[in-house]
Amino acid sequence: MLLETMLPMFALLGLATLLQTLSGFGFGLMVVSSFTLFGIMPLTATTFMVSFLSLFNSVSLVAKNRNQISSRAFKIILISGIPFMAIGYALLEYLSIGMATWLNLLLGFAILSCCGLLLIKRKRVQPSGRAYGFSIAGALGGLLGGLFSTFGPPVVFQCYRQTWPINEIRTTLLAVFSVTALIRLAIVPFGTLPSIDVVISALLAVPVILIFTRVGRVLAARVSASSVRLLALTMLALSGVTLIVKNISF
Repeated sequence: MLLETMLPMFALLGLATLLQTLSGFGFGLMVVSSFTLFGIMPLTATTFMVSFLSLFNSVSLVAKNRNQISSRAFKIILISGIPFMAIGYALLEYLSIGMATWLNLLLGFAILSCCGLLLIKRKRVQPSGRAYGFSIAGALGGLLGGLFSTFGPPVVFQCYRQTWPINEIRTTLLAVFSVTALIRLAIVPFGTLPSIDVVISALLAVPVILIFTRVGRVLAARVSASSVRLLALTMLALSGVTLIVKNISF
């Protein structure tokens, strides 16, 4: 991969990692939307990179806080989400062959829908610990995870509706994202395999993820979380609108 491509790729990955660390969401959506907008690499390769790199944001934290995982919610979300991940991945493979415009439009609308979910404040919704709520969130998350490697928004919405301690919410979400990233990587051989250049780029990007995660943790005590959240949502919404506008024929 050319240096002219790798430099903006690392810059976008660093920005996505920083915003994710500060806001608590959006790494996959930010990387997928920005890489697609700027033509960094094909969507199938981008989703592989997101799944691979997202593990470095979550696995170590989950391992240290296993006792804070809500096991019931964790199991329901995975059981309902895994089959839909397969469906989403099959849909990605189908649309990526000669239907890139429709795939980009779908990505744009998915980003805007996710922004809408993430804008809903926790205090404005009633807690729902029923199994079907986690099942629906898992199914929708699985579909998005298979398509775009972004399992998060429906599951984030459902978990933040609960009255759990904030650490239990975060650890449960990280545990779900860790497992789904591994599963997403496991099904890659059944579709379009990433090229050697993509694999090497993903490995070279690991230090970038680790460095910006550390920087984000240092900045977290000095930066307003609400301001970062608003910035992240604004950037996502703009990228979603831009993707839609660029791919609609007037």
